[in-house]
Amino acid sequence: MKINSEDPRLTAYALGELDQNEVEEFEQLLDKNSELKSEIDSIKGAIDSLKQEFDNLPKEELSDEQKQSLLSRKNIIITKPSTFSKISRWTGISAAAACFIGMGIIGYDSIKKETDQESMNFTTVGQSFEKDSQTQSLKDEYQLDMEKTVEPLLGRKEAKESIKSAKEDKKRSFTQSLAKKRNVPSPRTANTIAANTIEPEDYQLGLSAQSQQLNQSIESGEVFLKSASAAKSLDKIEATKSYSKQKTLEENALAKGSISEIQKLSEEASINNEQYGAYYDSPFVSPLQEPLSTFAIDVDTASYSNVRRYLGRRNQLPPEDAVRVEELINYFDYDYPFTGDKHPFSVHLETASSPWKPGNRLVRIGLKAKEIKTNKRPPSNLIFLIDCSGSMRNNDKLPLLKQSCISLVENLTEDDRIGIVTYAGGAGIELDPIHGDQKDKIIKVINNLRSGGSTNGEGGIRIAYDLAKKNFIQDGTNRIIIATDGDFNVGISDRSQLIKLVKDRADKDNIYLTALGFGEGNIKDHNLEQIANNGNGEYYYIDSIKEGKRVLVDKMSSTLVTIAKDVKIQVDFNPRKVGSYRLIGYANRRMKAEDFRNDKKDAGEIGAGHTITAIYEITPPGASDQNKVKSKYKKTDDNKAENKYSDLIDSEELLTVFLRYKNPEDKIKDNANEFVVPLTDSGKGWEKSSLDFRFASAVAGFGMLLRNSEYAGDINCELILELASEGIGKDKNGLRKEFIELVNKAKQIKELGK
Repeated sequence: MKINSEDPRLTAYALGELDQNEVEEFEQLLDKNSELKSEIDSIKGAIDSLKQEFDNLPKEELSDEQKQSLLSRKNIIITKPSTFSKISRWTGISAAAACFIGMGIIGYDSIKKETDQESMNFTTVGQSFEKDSQTQSLKDEYQLDMEKTVEPLLGRKEAKESIKSAKEDKKRSFTQSLAKKRNVPSPRTANTIAANTIEPEDYQLGLSAQSQQLNQSIESGEVFLKSASAAKSLDKIEATKSYSKQKTLEENALAKGSISEIQKLSEEASINNEQYGAYYDSPFVSPLQEPLSTFAIDVDTASYSNVRRYLGRRNQLPPEDAVRVEELINYFDYDYPFTGDKHPFSVHLETASSPWKPGNRLVRIGLKAKEIKTNKRPPSNLIFLIDCSGSMRNNDKLPLLKQSCISLVENLTEDDRIGIVTYAGGAGIELDPIHGDQKDKIIKVINNLRSGGSTNGEGGIRIAYDLAKKNFIQDGTNRIIIATDGDFNVGISDRSQLIKLVKDRADKDNIYLTALGFGEGNIKDHNLEQIANNGNGEYYYIDSIKEGKRVLVDKMSSTLVTIAKDVKIQVDFNPRKVGSYRLIGYANRRMKAEDFRNDKKDAGEIGAGHTITAIYEITPPGASDQNKVKSKYKKTDDNKAENKYSDLIDSEELLTVFLRYKNPEDKIKDNANEFVVPLTDSGKGWEKSSLDFRFASAVAGFGMLLRNSEYAGDINCELILELASEGIGKDKNGLRKEFIELVNKAKQIKELGK
């Protein structure tokens, strides 16, 4: 008997699954090989530790009524556990073994039978699987690959009940028909069961839902769910936590006989563990009560590419909280000129009538940062912090991540330095920083990265900051690029503590951060957005290699080189001209008015060449308001220290924009720079607005539509298409045309839902 550290029999021995003869022979070899004996001890230790963790997890059982309902069904298909052929390291083996213990899945026996089992064997609860004429006909017609693992599915009756419940409970919908098409859970919940199912009575081939979180094992009439929080009623799935897709899409896929389409639908039916932070639309506010509107600028664009994934790849509308309107608007470049004055960015203001609410007006604030050509950018000290945990194994995660990182490496120079830190169950340095012209060595390290284990993001973050600080380039770019799905589950996994860690290091070491999000199904969007916001950085969601190159290559200077930090905007509205106002988007970037000049308060960063856009919607003042003016434009006893613009009392200005920022090298204690730009409304109509104004307004309207905003007015897909087409302009990179295609896709989804 030959054995090495990769042999699965090591785990089988540790689990006590070898027969007596094998045990005796195995132990003789162990006596002669202290290294393998040490491996066994390590495996046993890991198994005991993980088993203890599993034992401590809460176990939630189904009710007696639910158990009886399951057992009474005759045609529920269950399967034998799938086998695995090769495990690369004992760490992977021990993790798998621990999962076997926690879930009751057979380990070594499955491995021994692998070469004998060429196709799946089906069994049923209460009776064996019968190959009747209906089943055989389906097999022949669709030519299903019987070697593929299949898993049990919930019944269509339960799905119909869930769909009915969702229709009744889901009131805040784009329209009632749109609500039918949302097949994602509420962004504020996780580990819920999707209602997109096929009844085994009708399709006895048992197409897999491929749910990674759900483990249905029927044992003595009991069904256990691996996560207690996932154990929801099978009879009624809460409408606020799961949206249903109509079953006709699945039947169409079956009718086409397309295995790839069926698998895609099955993946969409899996438990959706994506998480998004709560995002609320700003209400209209009277400047008589709140004349100042204050917010930090935001250059993140993750929400747009995520929305594109939902509409383009999944044929679904995104969760409402996944739609951050300002990130949709700022995904696009606008033709704001940089004036070249003493500040690192210039400001452009424009007003026009609202296309969706007669009588209202829109105000656009546009910022343009100074450009830095790629060959003129300062040297960079870059630390890639790469998530190599087990959750990153899908093609749209680590493989796409590696392609994206390599595209950046190919554009580095000898003046740049790059290091690589990885984290999974542990964290470590894969590549000490070397010069960017050593591309072959860097790319080799990236290509050799493999996924496996849990996610110790905290450990990786600490090492990355230490490495960046050690290799700090004075007067250069010092940045950590974290690439992950955001699912931190080892070390500090609490979001608030992770944010504090990142914020403390960013302030102390003056190191910037870029967060790149990957994958679907368990993307922790809120984690990544908050880490970027508090780490002096920005957040992008990479849904394709094209997007990876856009962020890391096409916009290399914007992504890597910060030209101003802690950028804040405060708008002072003249109550004589404004009845009420609301900021569209920027829900989680708003600040207290008194924090505008508090230079210890963190705000947003602007990269070289960035354009940033914010849009306000305002209503005209009523006749009664004219007699109640008590604004910040008027000096009063209550605000003597703050108001320096008493001469504006009788001004025709609509508003005044105040901007405050620090230079990239400034410390937290340093004072910020400030300048002011006033705006007088010309009263021009929509038809005289600029192309950029029209297109940005169209994107804002689309965001409100996707969010089912109560402030959407007369917005619909037809209006958005009209506005976007009017503002498409030169569209050098084709992104505006792509936007129009996405609006058309949303329109089709709506029409299919009728």
